[in-house]
Amino acid sequence: MGTMCPVCNGLMEQGPLCSSCGAEMQDAGLVTDYLGPYSPYFHTSFEAPCCLHLFTCPRCGEDKRIAVKLINI
Repeated sequence: MGTMCPVCNGLMEQGPLCSSCGAEMQDAGLVTDYLGPYSPYFHTSFEAPCCLHLFTCPRCGEDKRIAVKLINI
């Protein structure tokens, strides 16, 4: 049995709400896409059952990192 990220695979219907203005935040991709695999901020020992995504608010520009729990397939 494997696991997958519901955000990466388009299964998440609604993003989280922005804590600043209340608008729906949009997925901006994986945090590792911005930091890179060799970044000093990327821990290779990070093997938690989650996928770290960056969400941004289209209204006020706030961003937030959210660990999305992987689901079993």
